[in-house]
Amino acid sequence: MNAAISLSNLEAKAIALDALGFADQKPISVLDVFERTNLLQVDSVNVFERAHYLPLFSRIGNFDKSQLDSLTGGFDPKLIEYWAHEASIIKTADLPLFHWRMKDNRYNDWDQKLGAWIVAELTARGPLTTSDFEHPGHARKGSWWGWSDVKRTLERMFYCGALVSGGRSGFKRVYALPEQVLPGELMASPPSTEQAQKILLTRATKSLGVASQRDLADYFRIPATKVTHLLDELVEDKTLVRLRVDGWNVGGYGLADLKLDPAKHTGTTVVSPFDPVCWNRERTSRIFGFDYKIEIYVPEPKRIFGYYSLPVLHNGNLIARIDLKSNRQENTLQVKSTWAEESQISKFPKSAVARHLNEIANWQGLNSIAVSGLGNVSLESSTDSL
Repeated sequence: MNAAISLSNLEAKAIALDALGFADQKPISVLDVFERTNLLQVDSVNVFERAHYLPLFSRIGNFDKSQLDSLTGGFDPKLIEYWAHEASIIKTADLPLFHWRMKDNRYNDWDQKLGAWIVAELTARGPLTTSDFEHPGHARKGSWWGWSDVKRTLERMFYCGALVSGGRSGFKRVYALPEQVLPGELMASPPSTEQAQKILLTRATKSLGVASQRDLADYFRIPATKVTHLLDELVEDKTLVRLRVDGWNVGGYGLADLKLDPAKHTGTTVVSPFDPVCWNRERTSRIFGFDYKIEIYVPEPKRIFGYYSLPVLHNGNLIARIDLKSNRQENTLQVKSTWAEESQISKFPKSAVARHLNEIANWQGLNSIAVSGLGNVSLESSTDSL
């Protein structure tokens, strides 16, 4: 077995941030970000900003959201949605890497008669959103988040590849037949399950920089118990190397050409709860010493930091949480609370965070910032036009 490379936790943290696009040679475009992250997670919460836009802002700053939207629709788009991590946007060219998941029969039990009707509707009318379908089975029900039989069938067909995403209309997924969106040759010869999963594990390693086996399996939701031999093979063929990180009670992996001394992250930015930096609570704690849990699913009386508290990344460390809301009616960015880590209270970078809040408000097209004062550090409130 090849000897593991030893890293300090500080080195591992720098490598992880650099790999995800926060340090050296930062991404400058939407597609540049995909070269680092390989995906953007999609989520319906919109109290501040949709989950798939925020990782782009965190890396490239103020950008026009239509730059992402324009890459996800029409025939042969650059980007497409699929269940890659959770619901995600991925590079369309990577869709064949998930053919093994499409074959998974866990969701392949839809109403065949209803499925045939859906196919006929899409054939006759072209790509459609859920609300475009008119069917007696469209009444909402108590299970599956209140989904109707039509919505449930659409999602099962989408998961299994019988349907694909044709982009979004507003935030509604557009469903399409594969031939209405994809070039015929794209899915003609997908890689085997093992080949695809080895490629995905390599992509996950590139994105995370330094990662445990569970980190890598989680990135594209490959069962952790099934990847041990794949990682062994990737080490054996010198695609990956084994790592040992101070303070970790598990082994790690990195790319064979891992850059051990990347540039350090500098600057200040909020990070989405659904960013690979912090979507895995155990990994976030292990690397950053930051115990993060999104509280949108926590009853309000039991919340500590706020409904949509975003981690704050400052000079290579996660130092605080800021609960933000884009109040469109009042044209105001609301800072509902600001909580610094205990070790950061005395040195909390108020000026840097205030400047970043101005950047956020400008990106959101909001004219003012209102700070509630809740939390353990204070920020000045600004109701003047920015």
